[in-house]
Amino acid sequence: MSIGVLGKIILSFEKPWWPKNMTASTFIWKAEDRKSIPKEDIWTSMMSGASFGLGTSNTLTLWLCGDAARLVETLPEDVVKTKSMEILRRFMGRNTNIPEPTAMLRSSWYKNPFTRGSYTYDNILTPQYPNAREDLGKPLLDSAGNPRVLFAGEATNPQHYSTVHGASETGYREAMRLLNISSKI
Repeated sequence: MSIGVLGKIILSFEKPWWPKNMTASTFIWKAEDRKSIPKEDIWTSMMSGASFGLGTSNTLTLWLCGDAARLVETLPEDVVKTKSMEILRRFMGRNTNIPEPTAMLRSSWYKNPFTRGSYTYDNILTPQYPNAREDLGKPLLDSAGNPRVLFAGEATNPQHYSTVHGASETGYREAMRLLNISSKI
């Protein structure tokens, strides 16, 4: 099991400029277009696309992963905003006048010393450790065998890792564990 970074750049606009029925757009680059990008902006070619209207109807989310997502967390906000708008206009602005956003928010899961990433995933070694997620979710016990430190989170869910509902399920699991412990006291 490994942990990766899926980054989001969320842009808010005064009102939606995209079609009402549009929920997502994928950015597909030509090889020659990628070659024309300055080295310091290569992360922009790693944007996989945009989701529209998630949360509120006037926002869109740009998606990045891996090295590009980690790099975006370190760049100045104005650079991220300007370059993100360049990409939107490149892929979606031919027949649409795309206004400047009113706000921008970006994820910083990698920079956060308590997370250092956003989602776990199975890697090539995972089959050698089929119970890794269950083991990660086992509590640390005191000398009397009582749970003292409990673990929840999507990484401890063997069926629904890498998901919000997987994280929620494990939170409920550990809450039930606490309730069972307290009922024995």
